[in-house]
Amino acid sequence: MDSTHLEAFIRKQREKLEKSKLPLKAIRVIDLGAVVAAPYAATLLGDFGAEVIKVEPLNVPDAIRSWAVVEGKYQPFWLVASRNKLPITLNLKPPQGKKIFSQLIERSDVLFENMRPGTLDRLGFPAERLWHINKGLIIGRISGYGQTGPYASKPGFGTLAEAMSGFTYLNAHPGGPPTNPPLALADMVAGVHLALGAMIALREQKRGEKGAQEIDISLYEPLLNFLGAEYLLYTLTGKASEPMGNETNFTAPRNSFQTREGKWVALSASAQAPYERLMGLIGHPELKTAPGFKSNEERIQKKNREVLNQIIGDWIRSKTLKEVLEECEKAEVTIGPVYNMRDIANDPHVKGRGTITEIHDPASGETLSLPAVPIRMLQTPGEIRFPGLPMGSANEVIYQDLLGYSTEEISQMKGRGVI
Repeated sequence: MDSTHLEAFIRKQREKLEKSKLPLKAIRVIDLGAVVAAPYAATLLGDFGAEVIKVEPLNVPDAIRSWAVVEGKYQPFWLVASRNKLPITLNLKPPQGKKIFSQLIERSDVLFENMRPGTLDRLGFPAERLWHINKGLIIGRISGYGQTGPYASKPGFGTLAEAMSGFTYLNAHPGGPPTNPPLALADMVAGVHLALGAMIALREQKRGEKGAQEIDISLYEPLLNFLGAEYLLYTLTGKASEPMGNETNFTAPRNSFQTREGKWVALSASAQAPYERLMGLIGHPELKTAPGFKSNEERIQKKNREVLNQIIGDWIRSKTLKEVLEECEKAEVTIGPVYNMRDIANDPHVKGRGTITEIHDPASGETLSLPAVPIRMLQTPGEIRFPGLPMGSANEVIYQDLLGYSTEEISQMKGRGVI
């Protein structure tokens, strides 16, 4: 699709958004972030109607545009992560670029960024100036180590944060190497926290409380918070938990097992009733009441855990995936298949629930399959209105319709390297 058609598409989307019943349609977000963390927070708000203006530095595309590009034109990470966003290009260094940014701030409710602490200050936009432009602006920041503390000025990435949080160490098999997650876990978890923080700040404003707010999210702290019980356990016992692979230190049985044809299932049956049903199913009813197995507290001991893994594993290896799932379902034992993306695409529940949605891509003219909005609001559901758009494709719409620049002025700013 050429630029003229994209402009028409974007204008139509803005008009539709104004008429929609999406709960955040009166909120405008400036997404000044890059890659995943802060942009993911903006994505979540955009799913529910916030108008998200995605700012990319002039001639410096967001890095995720180049991740795993298909056929030289499909940018899967960008298409998903930047859905519902209006991408513009802007150079914040020249005076006119600063003026435009100020105009955007004046007309917006939320600013998200994930630069190294102090970067926006050096560009001439410390918090005080932003609040002078817009006294009710909510400023949401994500950085590797937060805005304060000895490490604040260090560059931080999700992989480092996952390591610092304790997650990477525990995400391993006993004796094996610490294992990084296969996704931007720290970034996305931090993004969810930033989105929640922004909604709390917006709610505070609605109550008539203090308008301006600054939200400081580090990449490592949300994950550490998820592991909070592990940290408390260390302070109480002096012992740091060791990697357990697919098991945990505090529940048993809980593991992944392989079926006869080599498929994998994940089992979690530490609660007493499922555990007892499982023992009956696999032919070991005596372990319902045998010493060492009567309760979860007894079963988590290493020697008892090993016995359970062996007998459960032997039973599952003797059967096909279909047999395992059918027999466990009949016995009300909590077990499920380990899926890859092909399995997800073919699963009847995924199809029946609408976990995947089909969306038209105006740039390629094709229909794309994306995971649907994961937060289900039954009265005011969110929606993916369009996937991530080409770089700068909303320039004319935003600069002309929102900020009031003429076609000639926009052309001159392009010539001067401002936009």
